[in-house]
Amino acid sequence: MTTPEPLLPWRTRAASRHLLLALVYCLGIVAATGLLLALPLPNAHLTLVALAAHLVSGLLAVFFFVPFLVCHLRDGHEPLLSLLLPWRVARRCSGGDSRTHRLLGYGLTLTLLTVAASGLVIIAPAVAYLAGKPFLLLDFWPGNGHRFWLMAHAWGTLLLVALLFCHFPKRSRP
Repeated sequence: MTTPEPLLPWRTRAASRHLLLALVYCLGIVAATGLLLALPLPNAHLTLVALAAHLVSGLLAVFFFVPFLVCHLRDGHEPLLSLLLPWRVARRCSGGDSRTHRLLGYGLTLTLLTVAASGLVIIAPAVAYLAGKPFLLLDFWPGNGHRFWLMAHAWGTLLLVALLFCHFPKRSRP
């Protein structure tokens, strides 16, 4: 007996793996360029190239993350509503490794969204300037508010990496 083909071929384990690979590559480029930006680079042009690569790969990571999340949750037979209500998963799971793995996944998702949102807030003044609306820059970050967002972005990234290593499966699946 053959299994019927899925109605939407992108909701398969293979599609989930391919999206995960694209996401991991983008996050790797983001991490490498982010480390470069944290270092004092000797050339201003190299800084601009690293910044452009960081922004583009960060936006691509967000672009790949949304369909991956949908496929990944469907692959694990999780309703999308459980992303907004993770305490329902905590009650429904029997406990042990499954519950921990799922809750780490929800923490990972929220941390990735927080890092992406803080990155968008950081680039908002530059986007406003390039869009020809410099009046939007007035009092955008009162005092040293930009330092808060930069620190939230940096510490969120460290938490994201830690959660990523904890969430990856310990054994490979067929």
